[in-house]
Amino acid sequence: MAIDETTRKRNALELYQIDEDSIVPFFKSHIAELRKFIREHAESRLSLLELLKQFIRIYRLPFNMQRYMSVQSTFIRETLQERTQNRQDAVSHWIQEHAGRHRDRMIQLQCLFLDRIKARLIPEIQNMLDTTPDEAEEERTVFRP
Repeated sequence: MAIDETTRKRNALELYQIDEDSIVPFFKSHIAELRKFIREHAESRLSLLELLKQFIRIYRLPFNMQRYMSVQSTFIRETLQERTQNRQDAVSHWIQEHAGRHRDRMIQLQCLFLDRIKARLIPEIQNMLDTTPDEAEEERTVFRP
């Protein structure tokens, strides 16, 4: 299947919008859920990279919500330039028609982006998993008599 120039430009724009500096903090802020997810999928024998991708796909969270919303806003503006109807109605219509696909696309692009940076990312995430205590472990340490 050939990819047309518009799709290629959109892919480049969306990949550019992924904030590489937000990836490790994203996983750190979800460390408890990530650990639980990894434990639940231990028997699958997937690599850490594949587990990270599955985690992203299942939880459907952008690495950087502010940037994600900004990109979505840009797509809405571009789409609405061609419409003359009431702006609020047009935005509501766009969200109903396209928001789910837009999020699916961004999640998939995030997974592709992980492939680009896996050599640096995987050791960082593994170190974080090994050294960052679970909240429950942290509480036991803090409240130990």
